[in-house]
Amino acid sequence: MKNLWFIIILICTSVFWGCKTEEATTTSICLLLDVSDERFNNEKFLPDNINSILHLMKLDREKGGFSGGEVKISLINDISDSKSEKASIPAAKPGLLGQNPLIRRDEVVKFCTDLETIFTKTINKSAWGTKESKIYQKVARELSKLNKTQSSRKIMVIYSDMLENSNLFSFYKTGWQKEIEKMANDPEGTIKKLSEKGPSMPSLDGIEIIVITNRTVTNDEKINLSEQFWRIIFEEKGAQIRFDSVLEV
Repeated sequence: MKNLWFIIILICTSVFWGCKTEEATTTSICLLLDVSDERFNNEKFLPDNINSILHLMKLDREKGGFSGGEVKISLINDISDSKSEKASIPAAKPGLLGQNPLIRRDEVVKFCTDLETIFTKTINKSAWGTKESKIYQKVARELSKLNKTQSSRKIMVIYSDMLENSNLFSFYKTGWQKEIEKMANDPEGTIKKLSEKGPSMPSLDGIEIIVITNRTVTNDEKINLSEQFWRIIFEEKGAQIRFDSVLEV
């Protein structure tokens, strides 16, 4: 009988400490979709990226999860700022004294549905194929907002080739390569000049930036230089940045 009680106590203790060590975090994610690139407008884009976004937030459509946060979706286009759509889910308390895992899973499923809704709404209302792409101005504005959030993790995901095409500078005008290289060689001066003509770039300490690009034989070399340029600019302000072809976690 003593052995039975010992086993029961041991099991309960193990479960309690296992639940207690689980940590519920908060994540703020800003998604920027560049509508100058129509290749992001396809039926495979939605489900693949939503699953990756959930994983970034430590959530799972089937298993649930107790972490929380907010996802904000907005456009990069020929306007320096645009309206955004948001979906959020509060963090929940894990463990024996916390929220029922089944109820929590239902909340996560609803959050997934909300994500799909705002994704679809944003994609469908977009005017795809714009000639101008005001990347710097839009990104700087959204980074300033992201920087002010109180989340434990702050992530910006940019779906774009990052080929700026605006009055600030352009990867398409005559002599673009020399101009971009000159700007990249003086990141501090470049950020100062861009901030004088548009929104200033905030400190990016603690912010992760993930850039998802669509490469082709035609644009590959240009995107290589774009990647070098933006990496220098963002890292100058303290961000962690990576470029990829798909959103992986």
